[in-house]
Amino acid sequence: MSSESRGAVSTAAHRATTAQRAATAQRAATVLLALAVVCVAACGVGPATPAPPRYTAVPIGATAWPSGTVGRYGLRIDPSLLGRLPASVGALPLKEDAASESGALDNADLPGSFDGYAAASIGMISGTDWLYVVIGRRKPDKLDADFYTAWVEQYATGACSQANGVASSDQQTINEKTVDVSTCNGGPVVYTLSLEDGLLLSMWGMGPRDLGRKLIESLR
Repeated sequence: MSSESRGAVSTAAHRATTAQRAATAQRAATVLLALAVVCVAACGVGPATPAPPRYTAVPIGATAWPSGTVGRYGLRIDPSLLGRLPASVGALPLKEDAASESGALDNADLPGSFDGYAAASIGMISGTDWLYVVIGRRKPDKLDADFYTAWVEQYATGACSQANGVASSDQQTINEKTVDVSTCNGGPVVYTLSLEDGLLLSMWGMGPRDLGRKLIESLR
């Protein structure tokens, strides 16, 4: 075979190989595009929403344990419970309070009462307006009125121990919900109420904006 013939054969082979590679790449691109379309349809991916939702399935802000964690006494931190609360109160973001949750993990009594537990906060005690929140899912044998009454008293006593004790306690109707309200001698206000699905919500805070009351008013 002459050099010209060998060159022609080599060129033809090269073109065939190039065409085959192009066709393979095109098929691969088509498959990837098809998979992307399936993922969009199956996973429900859609256009971005300009305004954030008022309520979320996960807590706003950094999450210490995205999938939850269990303490040495068996208490489960469940950040998804914070999705039952508004994302913000009075335009202030409500964020998971990992420090409070870490303290709860060392409480030997809480696992006997709650299947899930989470904490959140707005601001700090040194600020003008602040709020600390805990929400827990009670175990089936803790859904009675006796447990609720004992919890209300113990939570208020514990919160107000940092503010010269409880000054007064009563029940109020806020947002069509029965809420136990205690005022500490030092000024902070404590709120506790039952929600559906066995959830128990307690909070204490201080400031002219009364964020605890505003949070309850925003509950669905």
